[in-house]
Amino acid sequence: MSEVTVWFMTEKERFAYIKKHPIVPSTEKPNKSGAAFSDILAYGERRKKLKGGEKAEN
Repeated sequence: MSEVTVWFMTEKERFAYIKKHPIVPSTEKPNKSGAAFSDILAYGERRKKLKGGEKAEN
């Protein structure tokens, strides 16, 4: 495991850090959450097709 480093800041240091590295809202729209799982019930069918394709190539 890696060693964990803990940083402590005073309020003054924290405000200086936030001023230097502000959180800027993105203008891009995020991906729809759950889009990858929108058709989760068809997962088994897609998997069967993929396995069938792999066998055909070998």
